[in-house]
Amino acid sequence: MLSYYYKEERYMLQIRQAAPEDLPALITVYDGVIERFQAQTGNMGWRKGVYPTEKDFQRAIQAGTMYVGELEGRLAAGMIVKQGTDQSYGGAPWRVEAADSETAVIHTLGVSPACPRRGLALQMIRGAEALAREKGWKALRLDVLDVNEPAHRLYKRAGFQYICTKKIFYESVGLADFLLYEYPVEQPEGSK
Repeated sequence: MLSYYYKEERYMLQIRQAAPEDLPALITVYDGVIERFQAQTGNMGWRKGVYPTEKDFQRAIQAGTMYVGELEGRLAAGMIVKQGTDQSYGGAPWRVEAADSETAVIHTLGVSPACPRRGLALQMIRGAEALAREKGWKALRLDVLDVNEPAHRLYKRAGFQYICTKKIFYESVGLADFLLYEYPVEQPEGSK
């Protein structure tokens, strides 16, 4: 089982693969994320009962792609990290040349509104980077809804590079503009 610890200021986040018993806490975290995002922006990017749902989390846990961040013993954040590039990104002019098996996509990164301004989202991204190095992946990729300015700032601050804007269909938003980002993963000396 993978486990990463990040200490930023006085907050120490443990990042690990999610287990089935994490499901109730995941639902609580993401319900809070959805409510806060909609209240702050008026945008319906994610919607309760549409995406992300309990079934989405169950599938990700079963597949071993759901990761959680614990702060002081309580679940505070989550993300899905899946090997391979999402097919809806087709034809994007990626900067990192890599086979599909040498890439991964971060989906559904969320931090509990009960833990604001502690750098936890950035720590989750650093956990995804550590996972990518461990797996030998050359790039992390992701998409962000065009109106999600806080996410754009976060990923740029984390070192992700804007690639292009694509129209992508997701059930929760319909056909919309998403900005694609990529992070080149530097492998340690002597690795693949």
